[in-house]
Amino acid sequence: MPRPLDQEHSHMLNESSTLHYSSGFPMVIGLHHVEDYKKIKVNESSEWKFCTLPDGSEVRGVGVTHGYHHYVITTRPRCMFCRDSFYWNAAEKKAVGHLEFEVRYQEPRRVPFELFLDDKTSPYPLPLKDHFPTPDEITDVRVALGPKGHPNRLQILGAAKSAGLYLEPDLLHFIRVDDRAWPECLDFKVEYIGISTGEEGQRDFADRLWNHEKVREIAGIIQRDAPNLQIYVFGYQARYVIETRPGAFIQNSNMLETQIGMPAFAKVLEAALIGHFQPTYNDEFKDFPHGKPPKWLGQLKEIVRPSYDPGKALLSVVLVSDNRHNPEGAWAFGRFYTEHTAPTDLCTITIDLSAIVT
Repeated sequence: MPRPLDQEHSHMLNESSTLHYSSGFPMVIGLHHVEDYKKIKVNESSEWKFCTLPDGSEVRGVGVTHGYHHYVITTRPRCMFCRDSFYWNAAEKKAVGHLEFEVRYQEPRRVPFELFLDDKTSPYPLPLKDHFPTPDEITDVRVALGPKGHPNRLQILGAAKSAGLYLEPDLLHFIRVDDRAWPECLDFKVEYIGISTGEEGQRDFADRLWNHEKVREIAGIIQRDAPNLQIYVFGYQARYVIETRPGAFIQNSNMLETQIGMPAFAKVLEAALIGHFQPTYNDEFKDFPHGKPPKWLGQLKEIVRPSYDPGKALLSVVLVSDNRHNPEGAWAFGRFYTEHTAPTDLCTITIDLSAIVT
């Protein structure tokens, strides 16, 4: 039976269209890796490339920066291997021991860990497979000292070939920490959120990071005031879809890129995240969605829900700190937090764009 006209009109008013903007799962690197990754940028997400550095070491790329326009700079206490408790379990192809986090000056704290090199437990592939012993070829794994004498590397030994990897961030993709006694040990503090697109989307976060004055400022302040902290950069290849009505999606449209342009299409996600987390070193978008609206907001509202169409235009944002929610293979790096937000591994934000006067 048809609904009365007033009920039909009320139903239309209650409908909404939603721009769903998701970060996707991150790529994690150390700030000192940025220059290396710039050298190995590739064109496709599945493409491999190797780069030999001046010191003779090799860096591998697996589509590492292609399309990664968003980045989050974070910190947490640096950690190292405890040599006295480390051992290699050859039967289960895993290393076992303790990590020592430098919580404060001369206040280390230990947590148990397992590091899996079986190429099964972690959803991430073992690095440098052509240069790396297979799980069955590994004969021993030992803690090695870095150039400054710190136990922050592992030597993976095989009968025919061996490889060395740093703990941070290389081996984070294979380490499972027992954080039951200290749940916040893996939490990352969000210090800065940024984007890099270029005029035509050709730039990625590695292109911008080390040449960015703000990044150098952050690194300098942290090195001076908190030398116990390690800087981690989370890169994201974010994606969006527009849900014009419940269950009806527009995907792969490039509507934001073509209609509001570069870099505005990336600023949509950036603004929502900065307004939520309030990172210490960000200035722009701290008051988003309140305060003076960005120039691109009016056009964004028209894309999501044209003004002639009754109903709301919503922005729904999802940011993840790791891929623990991936049904095809979960892995935890840690949660995001700031002074303004509690630790979370899955940040969800919903903003009523219709309520913002532009």
